[in-house]
Amino acid sequence: MSSKKKKNWLSSAIAALLGLACALVLGFVFYGAMAYQLLDQKHTVQAVEEGVRLTLPGAQLRSEQTVTAAYGGEECTVLLRTYEMEGGVQAEAITAQPAAYIERLSAEGYTPQLITGFVLAGLDAVYALRGGEALLCARSGDTVFMLRAEADEQTVYSLGAGAVLE
Repeated sequence: MSSKKKKNWLSSAIAALLGLACALVLGFVFYGAMAYQLLDQKHTVQAVEEGVRLTLPGAQLRSEQTVTAAYGGEECTVLLRTYEMEGGVQAEAITAQPAAYIERLSAEGYTPQLITGFVLAGLDAVYALRGGEALLCARSGDTVFMLRAEADEQTVYSLGAGAVLE
């Protein structure tokens, strides 16, 4: 190999490695911002009052239960409402207090996605995946709202945009 070809190959390899390193750093920064956006949120689109719950208008409510679960070192009160939409898609609307319930995202293996623009009942939301299960998560004050469904990105986006707080 001539020395000119060696230099071109070497400079191309170095440029590719630098590009890869930059992409990885930017990916980690963006992932961190998305994953922890909910933990540091100072304001929301709308104020949430005590006793407000996440609902899915136009869907059939199949079950509702209140449970207590420990997350983030705190006892959380969790309202689980299961809905069924036309076509048989089921979704679970979750309202939990205190906000330590957000720890569920990592405890249950959800991976926040690098996609922005999701809303849940008018609140900015993080979109996360675990296998075929999608989750939207939003926070207002000390209340966490989650929408979980085995559905594609567009369906979950639509469900989140149509959800309301009552």
